[in-house]
Amino acid sequence: MATAPSKARLHQLLRLSCQVFETVYNPSAVRNGNKVLRKQLAGPALAGYYPTRPPNARFRNVRTAFESFEFFDEDEEHRFEMLDVKRRRGKGQKKKSSKKK
Repeated sequence: MATAPSKARLHQLLRLSCQVFETVYNPSAVRNGNKVLRKQLAGPALAGYYPTRPPNARFRNVRTAFESFEFFDEDEEHRFEMLDVKRRRGKGQKKKSSKKK
């Protein structure tokens, strides 16, 4: 029957396998953050999730480019309605004074 290898021989084997597979040799199992450092960075994947938008693809840029047309901006109209509701309840912005300093 074969006997079990000694502890020193097992540590040599572990060190050699860490060199071969390019992992960190840590026989005392101290926490050192290698698992976090080995992970792939999430930045490029997160940045690539959102499609790139042309710089002039905003509604106001289209409206200024085609001034002869009359556009209806639903979001802007909703904003004006909400401001009017706030103003009627006394929660809106105060009127600017006409006095000069």
